[in-house]
Amino acid sequence: MTTLITGVGAVGSHVAAKLQAMGEKVVLYDLRPQTEFIGTMVDLEKARLVAGDVNNLEFLGEVVRSEHVDTIVHLAGFLTKDLLRNPYGGAQLNLLGTASVLEVARRGGVRRVVFTSTRGVNQIAPPPADGTALSEDFQMRVLSDRPKTMYELTKLTGEYLGLLYGDLYDVEFVALRLGGGFGPTPGPPSGLTGGVLRPLVYGALSGEPVVIRDPKLTYAGQHEFIYFKDDAEALALACTREGLTRRVYNIRMDRTYSYDEVLDTVRRVVPGVPISNEASASMSMTPGRAPRADFADTTAAREELGWSPAYDLEEGIRDWVRWIREYQPGNGDS
Repeated sequence: MTTLITGVGAVGSHVAAKLQAMGEKVVLYDLRPQTEFIGTMVDLEKARLVAGDVNNLEFLGEVVRSEHVDTIVHLAGFLTKDLLRNPYGGAQLNLLGTASVLEVARRGGVRRVVFTSTRGVNQIAPPPADGTALSEDFQMRVLSDRPKTMYELTKLTGEYLGLLYGDLYDVEFVALRLGGGFGPTPGPPSGLTGGVLRPLVYGALSGEPVVIRDPKLTYAGQHEFIYFKDDAEALALACTREGLTRRVYNIRMDRTYSYDEVLDTVRRVVPGVPISNEASASMSMTPGRAPRADFADTTAAREELGWSPAYDLEEGIRDWVRWIREYQPGNGDS
């Protein structure tokens, strides 16, 4: 089986590595592929690396045909901060880019499209009154509960568009609502979760005392994290598992952490370095939301994908630190 991955950054590189470990052929499709970073995880001699725009329909289609692509994992897109700065360009990439991938799949007879959605979609719904975890098919008011950020909007729209392509054109479509991911990235992360963890991890590895003074680098309440390798495992399973009926799956760690717990975790992973917080946050990490625990039901992913998280926050940060020390030794303490 050949899988084409659009947007080969942090998650995409981990997915490619996982698929290669499963014996699959991968085609890496990115507008500006960062080969040095990708090469820390992927055997580039056994992969096809293509520089291309996801909205270049003809070129993308030719790559799909020439490489006999069976499955597409669609990751290309702007995250929250980039969408806030450039909403029109973000809409072109996130909305039209998803339409381009689905149309190429329809024309080219691609078996399945796996779409990376977000935990932010679940934030649209009011919290369940009984405190239970939120299922993928939650109830919402079409106006009052509409998306509050461009990122939520583009991801929910992408889910709807993919489901329609499945219903109308028999393109198998699977969407994974990923939690706030963390781990190795090719540069400073644009995601909120990585933006909070990175100063702590890299700061501690410098060996100098870490003092957090910016409230934007903290959060109130509880937040759920997920390590990129757990994302990759779920996405690889979504590529290969047969008989998927739910089509949309929550991918989460199933536990939350306060910011103080995050600080304590980094202290355990990198002992001996003073870490303190002098900032005070009044909001959760999700833009415009009041602090609250955010649990999503992962039963569907466990039952149909056969997936469960392998890393908690501490195990994920330890693995990330090992990667930093191996591939970015100037940031390590060894």
